[in-house]
Amino acid sequence: MVGSSLNGESLRRREALRGLRRMRAAPPGMAGQNAQRLRTFQAALEQAEQFLSSAESAGYETKPVFAFYALSQAGRAIAAASGHLTDDEYRPSGHGMRVLNTRDQADLWAAEVEVNKAGTPQSVARAMGSPMWPAKTKLTLAEIWPLVPETASEHPPSAVPSDFPALRYEAQGTSGAWEVAYLHGVPMTVFRQREDSSAVAKWLSHYPTLAGWQGGTSTHNRALPAIDWVGGELRMMLLWQRSRTHQSRQVDPAQWVRHAEQYRGGWWVLPAHAGMAQPVQAMVAWWAALLALSTFARYEPESWAAMIDVDNPGSPAVAIEHFLDTALDAIPELVGGALSYVSAFASDPYVAGQPPAP
Repeated sequence: MVGSSLNGESLRRREALRGLRRMRAAPPGMAGQNAQRLRTFQAALEQAEQFLSSAESAGYETKPVFAFYALSQAGRAIAAASGHLTDDEYRPSGHGMRVLNTRDQADLWAAEVEVNKAGTPQSVARAMGSPMWPAKTKLTLAEIWPLVPETASEHPPSAVPSDFPALRYEAQGTSGAWEVAYLHGVPMTVFRQREDSSAVAKWLSHYPTLAGWQGGTSTHNRALPAIDWVGGELRMMLLWQRSRTHQSRQVDPAQWVRHAEQYRGGWWVLPAHAGMAQPVQAMVAWWAALLALSTFARYEPESWAAMIDVDNPGSPAVAIEHFLDTALDAIPELVGGALSYVSAFASDPYVAGQPPAP
């Protein structure tokens, strides 16, 4: 049979893109209430779609440049639709971050992203009610990369596994006075210290949305969380004491929101960096990582060519390919979710670092 078929990810991408195109005729939030915002919203989404199309057809030599600008322009549409930004604030400028330690750099993971005081990602984070890394924060790409949930499935050979990756959160409902949940993707370093209560507690403290956890099982309380090996990954069980006993064993929807971020059809827990009380959202991690990759591609083409060479010993090429291919699917979904969010909470007052109450 002559022709081509779309895989599941491509179908999801096209449906997400259709959703964004649909919004241009029925603009969400403040984009539907202000003519200038509407023009910005529509033009920015059109540019984002064109950049995504260019990224899809480009080779890996230039793909990160197009992917980054697709996200950046989509961010402008999010800002235009958000009621958290005034008419003087919704048109941000600047990348909001800069990438350091790239000159003649052979080690991708050693590159650093330094956060500026203001810029487009800061405005987008505020538009979504998300925390943002403080100004002058420096994070290596090795720290940022694991904050993107999909990176767990393709580990670069030259990178040291992160002790603080994004963790998939699976609520198990209630058991009497307890909320029960599993964390998937727990690092091996934590498993090796599973009998050291202080080490486990210190590791969990990097995930502030899990605060108040207890170890054990729903029928046996102990200081240490239970960890087991399921489906090719380590899984940790955590419990939280409920304020009152619930007879129902069904999952309380508020449990997901308290502890995790909704991300591409699942729920994930991210660590906090730079002494923050709450983690950034995954979109911010995508932004920083794509900026770093696009900086290498634009300004260090020789180093970038070596990094994407699959025949180069120790090369992160396959991990980079996976990351950039995933970006083409993730960006439309993340933008659609963000626009749905800012539409739902368009009139809520903004409080720094705190999302509006659902």
